[in-house]
Order: sequence, then C-alpha cells, then structure tokens
Amino acid sequence: MGRHPWELTVREFVETVRRYYGIEIDTPAAAIVASRFLRRGDRAYFLLIEDDEILSPSLLLSLCRFYRIPPEDFGLNPEPEED
Repeated sequence: MGRHPWELTVREFVETVRRYYGIEIDTPAAAIVASRFLRRGDRAYFLLIEDDEILSPSLLLSLCRFYRIPPEDFGLNPEPEED
C-alpha cells in the first residue's frame, strides 16, 4: 500500500529538500534535533526524532514554513493568505 505525499521520514525529507530545493540540512547519523522548528511565542519545544520516523503533518508543515517550501509540494494544504 502506498503512502501519502506527506508521509515522509526525516531522512526522506532531508533528501527531498536537498535534491529539489538545494537546501543542505545537517543531520546526525541517528537523529535530528528539531527544536528550532517548534517555537511558539517565547517558548521552544525540543524533540528528538529518529531518521526513519515518519513526520507528523504538523511538524512537516513547520519544517516547510522554516525552509520556506510550499506545503503543497508535500501534499499538505496551502498556508492561508495573510491580510
């Protein structure tokens, strides 16, 4: 059974971003620290995610925002327009 376009592992996301957008993301051999992607106001949330773990849609959207990649490229809904 196939996966949805947004069902990417950390490793697949890093490879896709490198291949299609030319953005290099350094990842340790076993895990990526995604703390900079989860900021709300003055709080930072720290996560340790394994390379082969599938990203949640909300984390994938946060990564798209951070790297300024259209979420539609990963099968997610587009960001609402700001007024």
